[in-house]
Amino acid sequence: MISINVVSDNSVVEYAAEELRKYLLMMSCDEDIEIVKDKSEGGFRLGLFSDLSINPVSVPDPLIDDALYAEVSESGGIIAGINPRSVLLSVYELLRRNGCRWLFPGKEGEYIPHGKLKPTRFTVVPSSRFRGPCIEGACSQAHILETIDFLPKVGMNLFMSQFDLPTVFYARYAKNNYS
Repeated sequence: MISINVVSDNSVVEYAAEELRKYLLMMSCDEDIEIVKDKSEGGFRLGLFSDLSINPVSVPDPLIDDALYAEVSESGGIIAGINPRSVLLSVYELLRRNGCRWLFPGKEGEYIPHGKLKPTRFTVVPSSRFRGPCIEGACSQAHILETIDFLPKVGMNLFMSQFDLPTVFYARYAKNNYS
């Protein structure tokens, strides 16, 4: 059995653990993977640099700058970030380095290979502080939600809308698709 130990008490880190479990199960469906809130050694340890007592890299502002880190084998290791968002981005970076691909938003855009994790080590500080698109035009709520789910999988950390509320986009979408 593989365990994912959530070291940091944060909902984004807990979501990162759920995503890691989901994709590890998809990669090797014969494994049993549990998520626990435990600060002990063993398994995959997910958390903030500060909670794991590591400091592989520093950034100008830890609240808005990302720093990603992982040092794992096929059955465990450390996956961390300087802030909760960076922990989630570290999980996706680890999965990308092990062959997972997210080509476009939605389940149809996923490519998840079969097999175990390869030993992987990285420290990444993205070259841009803010990374993401701004939507315009005509789109549905499903398009927006799938895009928001997709963006961190490809290393982006923001999503912008041209208006405060996307109702203009919904109306345009409805007019073009249902009239």
